[in-house]
Amino acid sequence: MNSLNFLKRNFLNSLGVSTNRKYIVFESDDWGSIRMPSKEVYNSIVKTNQNIENCLFSKYDSLESSDDLEKLFDVLSIYKDYTGKTPIFTYNAVVANPDFKKIEDSGFNKYHYELFTETYMNYPPSHHNSYNILLQGQSSKLIHPQLHGREHLNVSRWMNSLQKKESDTLDSFNKRHFSFSSYWQAGNHERFMDAFGNTSFESIRLEDTIIKDAAQHFEKLFGYNSESFIAPCYIWRPSLEASLKGIGVKYIQGLLLQQIPINDQPFKAKTKFNFLGKKNKFNQRYLIRNCFFEPYKNNDADWVDECLSRIKIAFRWKKPAIISTHRINYIGVLDKNFRNSNLNKLEQLIKRILSTWPDVEFVASDELGKILFKYY
Repeated sequence: MNSLNFLKRNFLNSLGVSTNRKYIVFESDDWGSIRMPSKEVYNSIVKTNQNIENCLFSKYDSLESSDDLEKLFDVLSIYKDYTGKTPIFTYNAVVANPDFKKIEDSGFNKYHYELFTETYMNYPPSHHNSYNILLQGQSSKLIHPQLHGREHLNVSRWMNSLQKKESDTLDSFNKRHFSFSSYWQAGNHERFMDAFGNTSFESIRLEDTIIKDAAQHFEKLFGYNSESFIAPCYIWRPSLEASLKGIGVKYIQGLLLQQIPINDQPFKAKTKFNFLGKKNKFNQRYLIRNCFFEPYKNNDADWVDECLSRIKIAFRWKKPAIISTHRINYIGVLDKNFRNSNLNKLEQLIKRILSTWPDVEFVASDELGKILFKYY
């Protein structure tokens, strides 16, 4: 770590609420959302669009199968902290995906969605039991679902592109995906993924409807109201926080820097600075990720040591270690060796956390919020 990164990491952890206890939180995004439908679709695209290989989410990420969930739970269930609790993933999930057939039948004039449980059944048999498996993981306290939105999709922008008959979007639609852009490049990967990256009056008003829909479905699917929330791509406007307040969200997961959209096409955003425990005007608190375990970004990097070094800094400043680790790392639908390698790294990370800090406690995001802000 160079001196500048060392200073940045210490600055990040010097801010906000402190605690003498060593909490470990795993925050994992994107569960329930579609990405690359299959290896066959990916291979067909590579033949005509070599740029797609640069998009790691297209290369590795897909809707979670039963086997993906079981393999992750097998790792988490082995270990326990000194209180007897296993590591628990804050399982940040969207509750729906586009209903491609109904959208197409409408002549692309009306948006329709299906619950992710329906998407499971529309995928190969390897996905048909995924909902039951994730409920078992929830019951065993290996995962704790929290709300990531209704879809991991900017509905307004996507539908506008479909209605304009833009060829890239239509081609990907026919393959049951959001977008395989022929002009993929760094910075363009969020073309339709930023569900709340809107600026027009109508699309912002739609966001409120989407959040209310998401909350209702979430409660039916998981049996309780989500008290924390993470915006797709870390992009949202302050107006969304009023909608989140209305559905009972008390804690907002995110990074130190929030991106607030100020222009839609081309997309532009301004930056807002948050820190752990910062309170907005709705008395919601921000939970800030200060550690990262994302092997998909660079398979050659030592992500175990990298994450441990960040945890060490967090604990030095008496901060919880909030670890970002996206679903993509644990998906084997497209590449089982990729998933298995990352699960091995996750197991190494957990083992070394427990051996280095025997007094750590594994908690979910909303539980951490209740602990930290009980008296504030």
